[in-house]
Amino acid sequence: MTIEPIGAASVAVYLTPADLRPYGVTPAELTLEQARDLTRTACQKAGIALEGAVEIEAYPECCGVLVFARVRVPGAQWFTFDDIEDVLSVALALRGRAPDAALWWHQGRYWLALPQGEERGAAVCAEFGAAQPFDPLRRARLEEAGQGIFAHNALTALCRHFLRLHF
Repeated sequence: MTIEPIGAASVAVYLTPADLRPYGVTPAELTLEQARDLTRTACQKAGIALEGAVEIEAYPECCGVLVFARVRVPGAQWFTFDDIEDVLSVALALRGRAPDAALWWHQGRYWLALPQGEERGAAVCAEFGAAQPFDPLRRARLEEAGQGIFAHNALTALCRHFLRLHF
């Protein structure tokens, strides 16, 4: 078995038929779930932490299986809005129960970050804006190229400053 880190959140693992034999499978029989479990085990033994959800791509050949694993580190849920009125609608809908959120302006859109697991806030945001796919570098890009509006408690601050609501 060979393990090679690829950046901070990915690894490549090569599993030979001999590596798979103790598990009673051949490269052609290996399932994605088995590949994920073997990759986690191999990384633990090598001292590589795979925390969070792991996405697997496996390429079986007769001489072994090449596995690419990417870790989806738990992080913010991102939403974009075309205008401030939509962001204010979210703030108004969540008033009194607004989660900690951050807000940026970048490339003609408002970008709102909600903490991972904030299901109610995400549902409301999806009504007024567009959910964005996972991107581990998004916050860094926005901090570098975007314009920060509120770093914390953006929805509460919007209610206070624009809607004159206090809680």
